[in-house]
Amino acid sequence: MRRQLAPTVLTVAAVTGVVTFSLIASAPVGNAAARPSSAYAVSAEGQVPIAKTPYAESLDGKRQTTSALELPKNPLLSVRAGTATAGNDSASVELFDIVVGPDILSQVKIPPELKQSCSTLPATGANDLPIPDLPLPDLGLPLPQLSTKDLPVKNLPDLCKLLLTPPASLLSIDSLNVWCSGDNGGVDIGSISLLGQVLKLPTTKQGASLPSNPLATIKVNSQGKHSDGAFTITGLTIDLGGAETITLASATCAKPAAKPKPTPKPTEPNLPAPPVDHVPAAPVPTPVKTHQPVTG
Repeated sequence: MRRQLAPTVLTVAAVTGVVTFSLIASAPVGNAAARPSSAYAVSAEGQVPIAKTPYAESLDGKRQTTSALELPKNPLLSVRAGTATAGNDSASVELFDIVVGPDILSQVKIPPELKQSCSTLPATGANDLPIPDLPLPDLGLPLPQLSTKDLPVKNLPDLCKLLLTPPASLLSIDSLNVWCSGDNGGVDIGSISLLGQVLKLPTTKQGASLPSNPLATIKVNSQGKHSDGAFTITGLTIDLGGAETITLASATCAKPAAKPKPTPKPTEPNLPAPPVDHVPAAPVPTPVKTHQPVTG
């Protein structure tokens, strides 16, 4: 599922191309109201809002599961399939084929000077050529003017390859699973590609960190306990320049639902037993009229 993306904050994140991965253990959230166990696969806030989809909630502790094969139509994000499950003190999310910013780099106009430099590259021996400092087109945001020096490339051949044959997306993830049980949980992330380059990340329990950039920040495995005893774990939170926040795979485990108390059944009244030396009165005999045969 490929969607066109207008040059918005996503384009800024794409041409900047530097993100931060970090393990987050958030402070307790001050919310005294009790909440149920719940889970959702995707949500977004900002220029392209997306409601929690699919969303599952268990109000009585019974297991609830909901799935979605496709997100509502939007230019920001696509997901092939997502399933959210919530139950008694448990929740989980499964996501497959997540794409952020499909076809985003194809929206970036290449300066003529850069096209000329790329067309004259020698077949070999160009890896030492420096990156030219050329301004990039206006991206439609109140940000400082960016240049080719801001792109995540090492040399001119890398720059030409990135802009002339752009990858299909800003960020793609083949699978993301999140679960919680009580106040524990875990995150399982499949292959991640950033600007077409596969990232090799250590386990999310250890966390990972790349050079920080204020335009794009990704938090991995955010966890937090709430004042009502609930526990929330979120797989990925993607902040694009402060104008868009995408949340992928979030599960909340509430306190176990109270078991319903059984309704007592009415019982027969207990009558006192008669004394041992008490002999019940004999019933009064009932006369029975009969006809006797006559004999002689």
